[in-house]
Amino acid sequence: MLPARWIDLGSTDPLTFHATYAGVADAREADDPPAVVWGRAGAHICLGQSQGLCELEDGVDVPVVRRPLGGGVVWVDEHQFSYVLIAPVEAAPPRHEQWYGWALDPAIATFRAFGLAVERHAEDLWHAGRKIAGSGAATIGRSAVIGSSFLLRFPRERFARAIAAAAPSFRVKLIEGLAAAMTDWAEAGDPPGETALRTAFQASLADRLGWCVRADRIEAREGNEIEHWREELSAPIDAGIRRVKDGIKLNAELLLTGRGGAPRLECMMHGSTPADGPERRR
Repeated sequence: MLPARWIDLGSTDPLTFHATYAGVADAREADDPPAVVWGRAGAHICLGQSQGLCELEDGVDVPVVRRPLGGGVVWVDEHQFSYVLIAPVEAAPPRHEQWYGWALDPAIATFRAFGLAVERHAEDLWHAGRKIAGSGAATIGRSAVIGSSFLLRFPRERFARAIAAAAPSFRVKLIEGLAAAMTDWAEAGDPPGETALRTAFQASLADRLGWCVRADRIEAREGNEIEHWREELSAPIDAGIRRVKDGIKLNAELLLTGRGGAPRLECMMHGSTPADGPERRR
């Protein structure tokens, strides 16, 4: 078994959560063990590394953070247990498109331990034909970094209100599309408590990755990098260009677009659109 660090942030603000895993990854030295950052971040809209404010309505009523990981715009709040795996780049699969299968395997095993028949579609995890978790990845310093969450409850309408819409009909269709494309743990049954979920996930990390995690704390050199990342992630976010022109990607197989003024759901053939590859930071 490979020793690994477990860094539990508890309930924290969005900026602290994202700055912490980025700082830990950036400070990791060649011989340092892998790490898992775990916590519940306060409600916020989380943009992917290459996204901008054009994805969102003006005056969003929660903080907006552009994370240092790839992927699309997502809602994050206290009804998710978010986690980030941080590993030596050389310990991850050699091809970036293989990172998701490797890093998300422990989460799949955890869902299944509670009776949810979750499977992976590209960078998403699905249950009963709908997305129950997304993920994002990047190379930060010497680290392969992959983040996801256990989504207990998803406020579809609140998320939909934050997404830029040229017309009210788009937002109505977006709420319908989110119901068709996404699910959460509560729809499948009562979600587990944190202790049970954490224990099952740690066991799955050991079984699938060979990581034997032990509780650990932030070191001084990591604290310096965390403060650097806090400053970087606090910088103004530019407008950017929409990841999906006139629309939004709902899951690995479904888009909602507003082409021609009439919003519509568009299905993609499974595998015809590649998974988002990990991006590189610093």
